[in-house]
Amino acid sequence: MLLAILEELRPKQWIKNLLIFVPLVFANEFLNLGLLGNVAATFAAFCLASSSVYVLNDIVDRESDRKHPQKKSRPIASGKLPVGLAVLIALLFFLGSALIAWSLSPQVLNVLVMFVLLQIGYSLFLKHFVIVDLLAIALGFILRIVAGGAAASVELSGWLLAITFLLALLLASGKRLREIETAGKVSRKVLENYPPEFLQSTIKILLPAILISYLFYSFQATAAPRFFWTVPIVTFGLLRYLLLIERKSAHENPTDLLFEDRPLLVSVTLWALSVIAILYFA
Repeated sequence: MLLAILEELRPKQWIKNLLIFVPLVFANEFLNLGLLGNVAATFAAFCLASSSVYVLNDIVDRESDRKHPQKKSRPIASGKLPVGLAVLIALLFFLGSALIAWSLSPQVLNVLVMFVLLQIGYSLFLKHFVIVDLLAIALGFILRIVAGGAAASVELSGWLLAITFLLALLLASGKRLREIETAGKVSRKVLENYPPEFLQSTIKILLPAILISYLFYSFQATAAPRFFWTVPIVTFGLLRYLLLIERKSAHENPTDLLFEDRPLLVSVTLWALSVIAILYFA
């Protein structure tokens, strides 16, 4: 049972919440232990909140998940985790996340509540509307950035928000495309309204938009022009993702894809290390 609960909480997905640290890093305050503690607590709160929403989503989707080739093995869909216990876990994790956020500041609590409401809305109805579902996913990433800014009390860059939004749209579009390719249109009704050609075009529009936005941001960064040297790494990562999409070898879940594709993982790791080196040691 404990293994089923741990699987249901999806700790691997917590990597998305690392976006909360981004405002602190780019504000050159990562070595400020007081602010770092606040952001780390915010990260923990969002991990708890994310897991509570994952549980809720799987409760709502348990019937459709049973028709999906991969999702049918999830603890709730497979019956390994009783629905009643899953509801209790989701409630406890949400209350824990709200308590942590409340102890930090009203701003962090407000963003957390907005994040949870958005995720609940997505689970219940937003995911059934074409394009709206992609925007809801992207807004979830934006709220993570905003929460990090609120926890660290730093001003957010408009370019940073734009890059995050566009990148989230790219990953969401790639995920929908892979869902159609692997499971057809039977597991999620909204997929019936997504022609594969539309998603492929969307990906090819978003990719250069992200790169151009990053170029503009790199010239405005604190460490410019040294920051410009991260552009080739970002370019490689984006093109690698496009290559995997074209090969139809991209994993349905972007987080799993990151861990399974070594060149992509190396590029993301190298980018993160390069940013830290340029901002703090150059």
